[in-house]
Amino acid sequence: MKLRPVGQLAVAAALLCILFGCTPSQQCGTWAFSGSTSGNPFTSSVNSAFTFSPADCGKSCNAQIDAMIQMVRVYDLTNETFVYPSSAYYARENPYGWSIDQSDGWAYAYYGLNNDGTTFDSGFNQVGSNGKPNTLYDGPYGQPANSEFWAVDVAVCFKSDTCQNKIAGIYFWGFSVDPSGNASQIGNAPGWTGLEAEFQTTVTAWNKWAPTSGPEAESTTPPFPVPGQPTLPSAVPLPTLSDL
Repeated sequence: MKLRPVGQLAVAAALLCILFGCTPSQQCGTWAFSGSTSGNPFTSSVNSAFTFSPADCGKSCNAQIDAMIQMVRVYDLTNETFVYPSSAYYARENPYGWSIDQSDGWAYAYYGLNNDGTTFDSGFNQVGSNGKPNTLYDGPYGQPANSEFWAVDVAVCFKSDTCQNKIAGIYFWGFSVDPSGNASQIGNAPGWTGLEAEFQTTVTAWNKWAPTSGPEAESTTPPFPVPGQPTLPSAVPLPTLSDL
């Protein structure tokens, strides 16, 4: 996997500082990012992994399950509009174009969380725990020429006796597609407090949309439901999430 060169990463970091401010967000663990985006039409494969270590932020917590929530922002520079794969993304975007990244038919905001509300599809999110990486697998595609794709991954204590619904870490990554359709410039860096605030407004947007979403039937190839997964009457709101 190819990581973004240091010089380009510095440019991305500077842009984030301008947009969101530079106060580092709390990181109760360590991130490992790998990814490649190339070609025309481009292919993309990204792994974003967080290893939860509460001592890193001076806290104590035992998480049985540490999982990911991802929000994305895709901007078409030619038409100066946000672009998404379905109308549901538009319906739940925050005022600045961020939207929880979840495929239609999946009722929960957690990346890869099945509609039973307890099991995860390991092809999307291999969940972790204390000292065990929580890894998100993504492969964005279909973004138009002359566009930017940004993603923010948020590691949350999904199941814990002591710190459930606590945010453990936050991470930014993204890429651009030039006017000829060539994708490049993967950027990745730990998050800032401004991104945390943006995430909270995106959670609010999800929670406002969820009761209105209509039936959610997780599927592999619509309209074929995933065996053993229920159809829910609507998407499920997130509880209050806060820093550990």
